[in-house]
Amino acid sequence: MSRTAAILIPLLFGATAVASFVAWQEHQQLDAQAPIIHKAALLASENDGLAAALAAAQRKAADVQNAAHRTQIEHDVASLRELSFKRPVVYESLDRDGIRQVVAGKLSEQYSDQEIQNMSDGYSALGLLPPDYPLKKAYIGLLGEQIAAFYDQHQHKLFMFQDASLDNSQNRVILAHELTHALQDQNFGLLKLPLEAKNNDDQALAASALIEGDATLVMSQYMVNDISWRTFADTVTYSATQSMAEIRKAPRYLREMLVFPYIHGQKFCAEVFARGGYPALSAVYANPPSSTAQILHPEKYFPEEREEPIPVQFSSTTFQGEKPLADNVLGEMGCRIMLSQYFDAGVAENVAAGWRGDRYLVFDHGKTLIWRSLWRSSEACSTAQGALVQWAARRYSKTLGQLCAVNRVGTNEILFVLASTDESGNLLYKQFGGPLQK
Repeated sequence: MSRTAAILIPLLFGATAVASFVAWQEHQQLDAQAPIIHKAALLASENDGLAAALAAAQRKAADVQNAAHRTQIEHDVASLRELSFKRPVVYESLDRDGIRQVVAGKLSEQYSDQEIQNMSDGYSALGLLPPDYPLKKAYIGLLGEQIAAFYDQHQHKLFMFQDASLDNSQNRVILAHELTHALQDQNFGLLKLPLEAKNNDDQALAASALIEGDATLVMSQYMVNDISWRTFADTVTYSATQSMAEIRKAPRYLREMLVFPYIHGQKFCAEVFARGGYPALSAVYANPPSSTAQILHPEKYFPEEREEPIPVQFSSTTFQGEKPLADNVLGEMGCRIMLSQYFDAGVAENVAAGWRGDRYLVFDHGKTLIWRSLWRSSEACSTAQGALVQWAARRYSKTLGQLCAVNRVGTNEILFVLASTDESGNLLYKQFGGPLQK
């Protein structure tokens, strides 16, 4: 063995001995401390158990109190709405992530990702959304942010935010709104309404305005009956703490579509209520409004001046062998929003008020559009045509050679063509309307 090795061996043994001694000392200390550590662990475990038991007891007490509140609110809402619950309301509590998951799941049940993308392309062609807008993500974000509770007509179940104590008057008001939906479903059948009409946004929005306007009317009456300084304080607190990040960054079209059923729906329902109370409003479910024009102008719904939208037909909906990505109806409210992005709101409202019917087809990822619209009179048609020409000029600037807005004289009809080239625009107009006019 070399001298170096002879020196290293005792050093290594020494290092091992030192390490072992240190380890032994630590072991002895741990043994000495073991009872203390064990006791601390037991105390921590007991503390956790007590905390869990206390939280469970608090949740149970809150559930009992919420159940009592729900029973009272159910009674109050049924009395206000002059309807009765046919069966017990099924409730489920969710956290914010759970609400988003349910919203995402409901969206996936009704639409494939491709269908949502096609919808986005269609709205983009009309200037309602930016190109390649992430519509699904935005929709989930908006509803996930704004929803405090919601009723699912497919599951016949009322979902609430799990921390929404009904000691808070604002939460009671929200529940009164959602319980009205449960009453609507049990008495009229919400699935019978065209809420999910995929090829007629206008009709679906009108149906939504009926049920949301009805619920908002009941909610308003409930809030008046439940009014107090506490109600005012809870409402102010709710408004101050409600997240608005998603709705602030959303395009105007989505913001307007989100609030339309509540604001304009309530005005429509109030007009019906003024004619015969809630029995008159209940009768509307057998013959719901068929257009946003009837919601915006309730007189167009009533029998004396009933005005149904005029259906628009195409002999064929394919273009160069391609099926449309979107085949839909914009409606008066859609026209109003489309124009209001480039005109004064009053001008847009006045032009859109002449609407009588429309239908649009979109191809080529939103680059190709044919929109046929019908108007109340030759004057309304000429006004709409002029507005469309200006709308196109303001939106597209130097690409006017690719656009066409034609007033078909004597028919009060406008054909609006958007194409990526003059050649495809001519072909599109020839198929759907005749020789291209500029």
